[in-house]
Amino acid sequence: MTRKTFAIDDELLQALNLFAKKDQRDFSSALRYALKIGLAAIENPELNIEEIKDALEAKVDVRAGRILALEFDKI
Repeated sequence: MTRKTFAIDDELLQALNLFAKKDQRDFSSALRYALKIGLAAIENPELNIEEIKDALEAKVDVRAGRILALEFDKI
């Protein structure tokens, strides 16, 4: 993992700290998660935030082997 230093305004810093506490994450994890959601929202403007969060969670579940990809030909 790469470490970077960057400037962030106080209001956004407070919002991220609150998000981290509510989601029971450390600050770095909360920042990474929020960035993933934000970047996915930019790349997929037709999706709402809940759909993006569901897609990211499903991706983690597939990688963890908890669910399998749907095979349409077997339906």
